[in-house]
Amino acid sequence: MLELKNVSKKYGKMDAVSNVSFSVEGGQVLGLVGHNGAGKSTCVSMIATLLKPDSGTILFEGKDIVKEPDAIRSKLGFVPQDIALYESLSGLDNLKFWGKSYGVPSKDLDAEIKRVCGIISFDETLLKRRVSAYSGGMKRRLNIGVALLHRPKLVILDEPTTGIDIQSGTQILNAIEGLKAQGTAIIYVGHYVEEVERISTHLCFMEQGECKVFGTIKEVLEKTGKGSLSELLLGERRS
Repeated sequence: MLELKNVSKKYGKMDAVSNVSFSVEGGQVLGLVGHNGAGKSTCVSMIATLLKPDSGTILFEGKDIVKEPDAIRSKLGFVPQDIALYESLSGLDNLKFWGKSYGVPSKDLDAEIKRVCGIISFDETLLKRRVSAYSGGMKRRLNIGVALLHRPKLVILDEPTTGIDIQSGTQILNAIEGLKAQGTAIIYVGHYVEEVERISTHLCFMEQGECKVFGTIKEVLEKTGKGSLSELLLGERRS
């Protein structure tokens, strides 16, 4: 579904991303991991067509998204690190606004809102409250719901569980597993080893802008000679 081929991006003289190649298909969760500054956010920004690569190719369903950005935009659900909600509006009004922005037909909007509320574990009481009164975990769950309204084929979640309570984190991970079971392709940018181990089918470990290793979890461990993902990632941090 999505394939990066030798993608590079510079900021001035600094190589933010250098010759990165990886892919993700429907029903797979790619754990995109690495230390701060490794190039993860730059990668997902290029996939989301917010940045253009300096070289290399990004294909979505066989189409070059640099030349044809609309090929991916209508089929992508992007959940950035920063919350993208209107705090003065209720949760329901946010979903209605963003649903219309994503082009969800008016006749289908109520049903799609009900569907995503089931995914993110939101009830009518929560929906009626202003977003400004939500906890951090509630805001992140609603942000995910917004990104799912148009039934995207590819979902990018950039550190969706950072700084939230355990219950909300568990609900988010459950939602990701549900999307995976439905055949959605997912890129999960995260720091927590336990979460990456739980939900990922594939792994891309980035360091200094490069993809150091990519493959299924089993392949990655075989390539690196590690016994577990925890050993790999914690070992990399100690080196």
